[in-house]
Amino acid sequence: MKSTAERVRRAATLGSDVPRGPFPVRVHSVFRAAVNLRAADGGLLTLLSAEVPDGPRAVRLDSAEDFASLGLMAGAGGAFGADAIALERPAGRTPFRVDCAGARRLPAEAPPALDGDGESWRDGVALLEALQARAATDLRFAPLVGGASDGGAMGERLTRAALDLGAGVRAGDVEAARDAATRLVGLGPGLTPAGDDFLCGFVVAAHCRAAARPARGPLLARFLDALGGLIDRTTDVSAAFLADAIAGRAFRPLAALAEACAGAPQGDVKGAILRLAAVGHSSGLDAATGFFYGAAVWG
Repeated sequence: MKSTAERVRRAATLGSDVPRGPFPVRVHSVFRAAVNLRAADGGLLTLLSAEVPDGPRAVRLDSAEDFASLGLMAGAGGAFGADAIALERPAGRTPFRVDCAGARRLPAEAPPALDGDGESWRDGVALLEALQARAATDLRFAPLVGGASDGGAMGERLTRAALDLGAGVRAGDVEAARDAATRLVGLGPGLTPAGDDFLCGFVVAAHCRAAARPARGPLLARFLDALGGLIDRTTDVSAAFLADAIAGRAFRPLAALAEACAGAPQGDVKGAILRLAAVGHSSGLDAATGFFYGAAVWG
């Protein structure tokens, strides 16, 4: 009988932007619920445990896994085939294998058109602020709209850069916006710094506003071009999230917030914020902050 570590896993979903194999991959980093792979195009692909939300460049398994216990090591080689993934493991162990043949490929969804706001937004922002206070996050929403700051020295740096970013966009000054984004990229501790998470939400909101107001498109295109030249200044994982956002893609909890704010049937702004709050220590809350602030700026 095969051990748990030797059995073939099965993929449940393939993100819309997961390239089709075959091509070689190399293990970039290993965590309990995720494994990042360096793909042939230089970008990152991610294997996710079943309980983790989908992403545009992610392969989510149909089983809950603790990848850190399976002998997967950063730097190990592997192959992403047409219907399977195989990753090398040390000490003569059999490769870690994922069967992708039956996986459902998720559709590439355009950002929802976002025009106006409403009571659900205000309730969502109130919830966001309460969750930020409870988690003692560096970045807070209130100072971005004239409220008091309580995020310490790092919070002040994030807030000032975010306000300058908003001022640049409102003035149609891409250079000023780029300078502010330069200060945000990579700002903060962790695998995905708060400045990057904020920018992801900000850019997704910009796409949504431009979908409703095409006149914003040319300014957005110039801003995204400038931002794309900055993402190599942060961590590989953050750069991958930013690249997705620039392309108009978002990981599922952030996409759900955008859809709910745009009035999608069954949309639940509060529920989307609560799901974002479960992402990282503050990553999801920082992305939600960027989304609401971006919606105000680009609107």
